[in-house]
Amino acid sequence: MDTFEVFYHDPATGELWKSFFPKGFKEHRGTRLLRQEPLPKSLELQLEICLNSPDDADAIGLGIECSVNPKSWPDIIEILDNNRKKYLRSHLNTFIKHLGILNPEESLKEIQVKPAEAGLDKETLSLLTKKAKRIKLKRLFRI
Repeated sequence: MDTFEVFYHDPATGELWKSFFPKGFKEHRGTRLLRQEPLPKSLELQLEICLNSPDDADAIGLGIECSVNPKSWPDIIEILDNNRKKYLRSHLNTFIKHLGILNPEESLKEIQVKPAEAGLDKETLSLLTKKAKRIKLKRLFRI
């Protein structure tokens, strides 16, 4: 219960599922997610699977899950920029929205992390926000 994680095994398919609160800490639990385990190790593969899924809930879930690890935001934005043409536009926009990079100060406050603790300064956060907005525009115009 310290991590708010519960694992389920589907006997019919043999799949393992994980139920968890990525923003779960202290008394605040946030949104509960349910996803298959194990998750691919490669962030690039995770993004490709979730942002091309027929269900936008996968993009929402991965966005929320990644939002609690702000140290990875620069890597995520770089991967999104390099592969933006491979993703469904609506899922890409949904993921970016739930990642929290469009309002980073508010997102960091919600998970009780100071920018310096995540290795991000105000200028870097501003650049990441601008880059995320550019990615959305580039994908809109198929650039």
